[in-house]
Amino acid sequence: MENNPSVKLSDSQKEFVELANSEGFNSTITRKDIISLQGKHGIKKPAWLMKNMSYRIGRAQYSLPTIGQVMSESTDSVTTDTEVNDQ
Repeated sequence: MENNPSVKLSDSQKEFVELANSEGFNSTITRKDIISLQGKHGIKKPAWLMKNMSYRIGRAQYSLPTIGQVMSESTDSVTTDTEVNDQ
């Protein structure tokens, strides 16, 4: 299994990442930070992030997918599909 699978986030997952980014968490976030965001904004715990081992970088530390990565990967896959169809 790859360490960084293709990132496809649902709308609620994108909203969480955007909220975390707006609070200053751009690449990593801790469990303590997530609990702080829950208290401050009333969000649900992002189980999709905390239970996925590919996002875990240490004890209670997680790597946040970036919205830019998600967009560029989506664009790349569309380009690849188009190139395959053109041939």
